[in-house]
Amino acid sequence: MQQSLPPEFSAEVIAEASEHADTPYRDFVDSREPYRSLLQANPWMKTPKVGDSLVWGERNYYDTTVPSEHHYWKNFSLPTPTKDIAQLRRDFYEWGYCLIEEALSAAQNERIYRRVREQAQAERDMKIAYLSQAQQNLWSLVNKGDVFVKCMTHDTRAIQAGLLIEHLLDEMLGSGWHHLSYLANISFPGCFPQGMHQDQGLVGSYIFLEAPVLVNTIYVLQDVDEINGGTLMIPGSHRHYIDCKGTFGEVPPPVNLKAPAGTIMLMDGRVLHGGAVNRSDDLRYIITNSVVRPFIRQQESYHLTIRPEVLASASEKFLWRCGFQATGTRSMVEGYGYYGSGKSGDSNGALVNTRRAIDAGEYKRIGELIPGESEQETPTLIELQRRHEPMRKLAHQVIDEIELQQDSAALHKK
Repeated sequence: MQQSLPPEFSAEVIAEASEHADTPYRDFVDSREPYRSLLQANPWMKTPKVGDSLVWGERNYYDTTVPSEHHYWKNFSLPTPTKDIAQLRRDFYEWGYCLIEEALSAAQNERIYRRVREQAQAERDMKIAYLSQAQQNLWSLVNKGDVFVKCMTHDTRAIQAGLLIEHLLDEMLGSGWHHLSYLANISFPGCFPQGMHQDQGLVGSYIFLEAPVLVNTIYVLQDVDEINGGTLMIPGSHRHYIDCKGTFGEVPPPVNLKAPAGTIMLMDGRVLHGGAVNRSDDLRYIITNSVVRPFIRQQESYHLTIRPEVLASASEKFLWRCGFQATGTRSMVEGYGYYGSGKSGDSNGALVNTRRAIDAGEYKRIGELIPGESEQETPTLIELQRRHEPMRKLAHQVIDEIELQQDSAALHKK
């Protein structure tokens, strides 16, 4: 039976009381920053509507070229591919990106490039590909070849600069980062330009000035330039964002990325960038691996996505980077993970144990309980606690102390 509500809790009274209310938090959340200020100060950056004709020769944001040929940027010392870690650090801090020279050997690059092409073609053939008018996105690479699993742990057998990349990511994000997503982007000939954006825009209007919370690792699988749609980006735009305290004033024009195959670009998530027009006659392939601070929810739900066959041989490092380590602040399953540290190999929060039980059809969840009555089936949580939660002994000590106190209080009342 529906009980009557106090009038103050009714939708009509709430709406009336809120119509002219001062709501600073809502105003901030709904501010559409930093894009509102960006477009106000830079109207030339407005994204054309799909179906409109692209206009060339009027310096629209997508009508650009590589740094060495650009009227604005040609006299700046923008990043070029290098193996020097000190230079990579300087480039990333000053310009918001750095280019790792020969991060993939020729053989490694060809292996990844071939696997991406094969998979993309097969998904188009099966009519299951994720397509837009501009590109095909090849999601869940983690399931589509062992080489991708190795790349996600920066195994030097798959990516020769793996140790260097992981070290830089640890410096930029702290060692506890995890994968947001790992996918291939395949641009079509004549594709429409993507709007300029920040990938860190996933946090909305919330401002992170001191350091990024997202870094992109972009695999250049083909030589890229202004012809085949090297990524559009505005060098140093993360500094504009910082200087304007999370908004934008006037910014310089974008350039196309120019880099040879085998290069890997690390890019600050606050840098303005976008997919460029592919003016060649061929598909253009890159891989984008976004990694984030662990408090950010993953774009790809690896807990559900990863095939059981991949999990069966997964290393602790791989599971850690894919978010399979729970803590008391994230990703718990029925409380399992509450004692987890979030560190690689910590069984107190090893969610792979719950996933394997679910895959086997053996996971029994806890429902409503009444003291003195038991469920028909033993909850799986009991077995997880017994086998994989060594910190559980602390809980047993607390429970024993509470029961002792309750027994003592009961005796005292008698």
